Amino acid sequence: MNNGNGTIGEYTTAGATVNASLISGLSGATSVAVSGSDLFVTDVNGIGEYTTSEATVNASLVTESNGTLGIAVDGSDLFVANFNGNTIGEYTTSGASVNASLITNLDGPLGIAIVPTAAPVPEPSSITLLGLVLVLGFGRLRKRAS
Repeated sequence: MNNGNGTIGEYTTAGATVNASLISGLSGATSVAVSGSDLFVTDVNGIGEYTTSEATVNASLVTESNGTLGIAVDGSDLFVANFNGNTIGEYTTSGASVNASLITNLDGPLGIAIVPTAAPVPEPSSITLLGLVLVLGFGRLRKRAS
């Protein structure tokens, strides 16, 4: 994100430029979150939605801006750190407000991260069955190779 010229660029993990102006025309962009092929960008005007192929989906997805500085996506929910409002707000990826003041009484939040919940632990009987299937399958492969 290049706040100075209002762009978001795309680069490889090795640092090579793919597209220095993937998204342009932003006013003070502060953070970006990726969900599939969608980019959610916070700037002084709120939250905009774009695609990773340079298309604008909705530059004014959420306009309830109170100094949005951080954003995170979890499924179909957006969580936004509102610096001036001292809150974390929740919105849908469609732009609807779920709870603009989900967490309050913060002191200038700058960012936010979502920790995924752990996958359910399988029942012991299914682990044993899976183990037997893998052992039986491996045994058959060895016999055919002999």
